[in-house]
Amino acid sequence: MTRSRRFMWMLVLTALAPSVQGALRCGSYLVDNDAWPIEVEERCGPPDYVVEYPTATVHGLGVVQTEMHWYYNPGPQRFIRRLTFRNGKLAQVESLGYGFHVSERASCNISTLRHARTEYELVARCGEPISKRVEWRTPKPTRRLETWQGIRPVLVQLWLYDLSDNQFRQVVTLRNGQVVDIESRPSR
Repeated sequence: MTRSRRFMWMLVLTALAPSVQGALRCGSYLVDNDAWPIEVEERCGPPDYVVEYPTATVHGLGVVQTEMHWYYNPGPQRFIRRLTFRNGKLAQVESLGYGFHVSERASCNISTLRHARTEYELVARCGEPISKRVEWRTPKPTRRLETWQGIRPVLVQLWLYDLSDNQFRQVVTLRNGQVVDIESRPSR
């Protein structure tokens, strides 16, 4: 193959690359952004964990926009994938680190909480918390290259766990589904 031909092939491949960016491979299928949830489920199977949050409400109408997170855990040899759907369209696919084996019954202790990385891993290993607080926070605007970045609200959750082997309750803070902090709180 001549140099000019190789160069042409590289140009063609480079031009096509953005069209597959953000796509998810499920077996022999490729799922693109903007796919419907049913299309993703048909190609990838049912997710291991699903959670949905309201992102916008209008007084008198209620929830007018939602965000849904689907988690796929292929086991400890491959990465967990989190799919984010906004208003029924696949908007983002993220890799969250290696997966794990899910046991039949959750057994949670302080070490388990400290090693969990996502909301899905917390629920899979420790069960649902005894209480939750959910809010959307607007980050402070930052200036970058003389233009203002778009400000997107951040989902912040506080999950309260009461571990039977500990005298303190544990408050787990999640930001966009990722564990960012754990603090102890007296039980009573």
